[in-house]
Amino acid sequence: MENELEIDIVIYPERHKEKVLYSVWAVQVPNVVTQGDAIEEAKFNLKEALELYFEEMPSEKQIIIKKNKDLTGQPLISRIFI
Repeated sequence: MENELEIDIVIYPERHKEKVLYSVWAVQVPNVVTQGDAIEEAKFNLKEALELYFEEMPSEKQIIIKKNKDLTGQPLISRIFI
């Protein structure tokens, strides 16, 4: 589907007292942040938040679609241990 987006996300576990919450945000849309009690819940919440964001800012979605066609210069996230 042409308007389907592939979004890179960051999931960050945070301890709140005895509970772990998972904060999640999109690399391409860093100002949309949410969380959940489980990773899948956090991802679901982010998907909903991004859908609402793109309803209000459709031009942002088109910019990301255009950038995704040319992956050169896209951020990559990885981890190394030293």
